[in-house]
Amino acid sequence: MEAPIRSSITGKATGVPKTVIEIEHLCKRFGKNVVLNDFNLKVYKNENLVVLGKSGSGKSVLIKCVIGLLKPDSGKIIVLGKNIPELDHENLDKIRTKIGFLFQGNALYDSMTVRENLEFSLRRQWFRLPQTEVDDMVKEALENVGLPHTVDMMPAELSGGMLKRVALARTLILKPEIILYDEPTTGLDPVTAREIDNLILSLQKKYHTASIIISHDMNCVKNTADRVVLLLDGKCYMEGSYHELEASADENIKQFFE
Repeated sequence: MEAPIRSSITGKATGVPKTVIEIEHLCKRFGKNVVLNDFNLKVYKNENLVVLGKSGSGKSVLIKCVIGLLKPDSGKIIVLGKNIPELDHENLDKIRTKIGFLFQGNALYDSMTVRENLEFSLRRQWFRLPQTEVDDMVKEALENVGLPHTVDMMPAELSGGMLKRVALARTLILKPEIILYDEPTTGLDPVTAREIDNLILSLQKKYHTASIIISHDMNCVKNTADRVVLLLDGKCYMEGSYHELEASADENIKQFFE
């Protein structure tokens, strides 16, 4: 039986959580370089889980395996009841409509307006929507990140923080059940980074999403994490709350908090 987790909002026990991602014995290597080595992890509904690790430890490889951008050498990645490595292209596209991915570099198209960037992700889906519904979805997504006025602006007209918000709006436009954040505050000043942290928390509260957050920013880790996992030598080395890891005497963990 799974242990109860605590609500990120109330701090009270919420009972047995629903597992939305279950990773079992995951292995991934590139040539002789073993990146993930018997990695195991569960992610629960309405949980922000932060994966912490040194550069090159395999954090981004992990979430790319979760969304099916990389295929593991072995192991299972059960996402919303489906084993990602076994899915064909059609079924992988369908499960991806329930998973949002915020790229580290935002991945917006410079030649498209904000509206066109958000619409592009909808046009690439296996289903088709009427334009009126697309317009409503674009409007709601931008309102969620506080940028409705940017709809007809070009990316070059936006600040770094605004670009991150627009990228997040695109990630949210299909109201995914799971969001994967790859270094969401990298390159942002401390004030803007905190705004992004608060936005991550408010969206979690509004949509009850489960998230995996990859971050080197310890302020982001502290502000957003319900649970922290340390990825070391390709394995889940330790997991717990931010304060539990911060209090650890293990040198492999202490180095992140110094």
